[in-house]
Amino acid sequence: MKFIILAAVFLFLISPVFAAGNLSVTSTSLAPSYINTRTVTNMLNLTMNSTVGNTNITSLNVTIGGNVTIGNVSSVVLLNAAGSAIASSTTFNSTTSKFAISIPAGFNASSGANTSFTVAVNLSGSAIKTNVSLQIESSAVFGVDSSSNVTFDAGFVNSTESLIQDIHANASITPNFIDTNAINQTLVYTIASTGRDSINRTIITIPSGYNLTNISTIQVDGSNTTGGVTTTTSPNYINVTITTPTTQMIKVFFNVNTSSTRVNASAFTSVIDGGNISSAATDTVSPGINVTTQQMINASVSLAKGAAIVNGTDYWEFNFTLGFTANVTGLLQFKMSDWTDASSSVNRLNINTSSVYYATLRNESIFNTTGIFNVTTSYISNVGLTRTVTDSSTWSLILRMIIPSGTPISNSWASTYGFLFRPTS
Repeated sequence: MKFIILAAVFLFLISPVFAAGNLSVTSTSLAPSYINTRTVTNMLNLTMNSTVGNTNITSLNVTIGGNVTIGNVSSVVLLNAAGSAIASSTTFNSTTSKFAISIPAGFNASSGANTSFTVAVNLSGSAIKTNVSLQIESSAVFGVDSSSNVTFDAGFVNSTESLIQDIHANASITPNFIDTNAINQTLVYTIASTGRDSINRTIITIPSGYNLTNISTIQVDGSNTTGGVTTTTSPNYINVTITTPTTQMIKVFFNVNTSSTRVNASAFTSVIDGGNISSAATDTVSPGINVTTQQMINASVSLAKGAAIVNGTDYWEFNFTLGFTANVTGLLQFKMSDWTDASSSVNRLNINTSSVYYATLRNESIFNTTGIFNVTTSYISNVGLTRTVTDSSTWSLILRMIIPSGTPISNSWASTYGFLFRPTS
């Protein structure tokens, strides 16, 4: 008998204690002045303490307030202190305007320790543009053990009201592949509004591996815009503000210097603003939002004509075979250093003077005036050969170097060269 009594006492001591006291709830409104559709927005913070033991919360009914109809709400979400969703509901009772949220794993409020969760709302994309709030009307809407009591710091919990806005956009960027070591490579960031409210600002973030050099043009609905637009920049962002908010397409043309090494697909992200909502993210990101920096060209060279009479008209010729690593359209550029003579440090053969160009690159076997450009010691803006290339495709080119009169005779002339493919799309 003594053993039985001790065992019973032992079992009583190890039994878990749930719902053994009063659950005290205090609330804080988190509702912003403006709220965006299709965005999960925090509205209420509930802090709870169980006076004795643990109280397990298994459900909660949340009422939609304000002038918005409950059918305009996609869901109500409960978030823990870390911001992770612990429960949500997309169903409601249309007569009571309540969302019934079940918490499958339960949410324990411990004795002597405050714990909290946040109630958030997700409005549908077609939500009427009016005001919205969340309410927890009484302690009875908490699902707890029947032996628990729930008390509020007030008769009911109510967030402040938020005014519904509809500010969204799709974003894209071109080109998506660019060459290494490119100076002032042009990128075009396009923002197409998909919401009912106008956009007056966008902030574009420049990822690591790209050095912003300047903004060349800003277009609103295809028109170059100089008045009514202000811009500020830093190495990692572009901030464009439009005086008159618009739902028309916005294009930002800007230039970057690229890395000397590969940069894998990096996102140029953006946020948009309608004057009321700060940092409202674009709701859809186009598949073309990433940019990759990679070596676009693999080049090999062979000598086609390596001897020339020094008469000012004869020449050397070299055949280049280029292999490409992406599917792009753009401008092929070429540069070459002045020739030096390994047998004499004073001998030098310039590829051009202020008025005469001795070196040309062409894409045709017959020398004529089409498909050809003059070669200089640096890449010249908009000078090159335009072409659409595909991954693993090849292209043959011919370099001709005319030997000026008076050039010293030598068989050890040498020059270095570089190719750059500047994509436009």
